[in-house]
Amino acid sequence: MSAERGSLRARTLRQLSALTVRRLAALAPVNAYTLAPSRLLIEQAMRAGAPPLRPTTTESVDEDGIRGEWVRGPRAVRTDAVVLYVHGGGFVAGSVFGYRGVASRLSTATRLPVFTLDYRLAPEHPFPAAPSDVAAAFRWLTRRYSADRIILAGDSAGGFLAAHLAVENARAGLPEPGALVLFSPIVDLSLTIAVGHRNQHRDGLLSTEIARQAIAAFTTEPFDLRPVHGMRLPPTVIHASDTEYFGADATELARRWQATGAHCELRVWPDQMHAFQTLPIVVPESRTAYRAAARFVATHLGTAPAVMTQKVPAS
Repeated sequence: MSAERGSLRARTLRQLSALTVRRLAALAPVNAYTLAPSRLLIEQAMRAGAPPLRPTTTESVDEDGIRGEWVRGPRAVRTDAVVLYVHGGGFVAGSVFGYRGVASRLSTATRLPVFTLDYRLAPEHPFPAAPSDVAAAFRWLTRRYSADRIILAGDSAGGFLAAHLAVENARAGLPEPGALVLFSPIVDLSLTIAVGHRNQHRDGLLSTEIARQAIAAFTTEPFDLRPVHGMRLPPTVIHASDTEYFGADATELARRWQATGAHCELRVWPDQMHAFQTLPIVVPESRTAYRAAARFVATHLGTAPAVMTQKVPAS
């Protein structure tokens, strides 16, 4: 762990959120009537908790069925590699606009351009729409970069989708990304790992009611990520908390990843709520997490090669 206790701000936020946001969210069913206002509320909260750094440049993309946004934060001077970011939101919410600040910070920390994917959301587009969109975006980026120069990153449901792509590519013998960066990833959609674990009631945001409804909108046949021994998986870093709903998922994913023989680092942060990395304005540990992730990326990308691949279009 990075410390015995989390910061006072992190602990206070988790406790206040548990008393308010988590309780209210658990009472609101995930349906056609609640989704539109919920998505807007989440987007506004994300923008408030992680506004883009200045000067950050952006460029919208709608090309060959791929929708998303290029984001370059301050000091994002490298053009030899890229981060493909898959946002969270329980498969039913989240947007590139809401995650612009997260992408800005990850871009600044890694010094790389970030492409945030606007994948299709459930329940309008259930499984396998989102995984198909992530796979298509990865293939699209391989036209510009070699696969090993693509860093695949995501949080929560986006972490699930990022890891799912790596497992499926390994199973099919397809090229793998250069590395994975996973923040508070979901691993088991049946919730078998999460339910009954001591973290179940300690998170400041999620509950079993919320998780079950969101996952049910995504798929009627919940499954978990199960890489097998011998799979050629990318080096991976996982950041999670010891007090978040999916903390046990993250620990189990690290164990399963390592069991295949692949390199996987797990960092467990104390006293944080789910996906705390998306709230850098409020949670100081979030900023440290970005720097730690950037060091991991730098280790596995190395220095820029002498001959660079195609540059990202200027914003």
